Amino acid sequence: MSKTTRKTYSASFKMAVALEVAKEQETLSQVAAKHGVSPSLAAAWRDELLAGADSIFGRTKEERERKEQEEAAQRKYDEALKTIRQLTVERDFLQRFCDRNGYDPKA
Repeated sequence: MSKTTRKTYSASFKMAVALEVAKEQETLSQVAAKHGVSPSLAAAWRDELLAGADSIFGRTKEERERKEQEEAAQRKYDEALKTIRQLTVERDFLQRFCDRNGYDPKA
């Protein structure tokens, strides 16, 4: 029994087939046969193309503002994490220094 491998198609090929199917100048079966893919696969690529079409022409103002807020929050989180890491390193350094030199901060 031989192992069959799946065919993989490039994004540009998928886009070309999906656009041709979406134009509807030929039937779905004709486009699929011309490119050597199954009609259901060509239809799935067309549906995927049309589902993502709204993001091609830009986002609404609210979506842009929300994304900017998310990015600002992520930057603030990253900065806080960086500060925490730096303080942890400094604390560990001072603790080792005190332990080596016999310094007891409680005394």
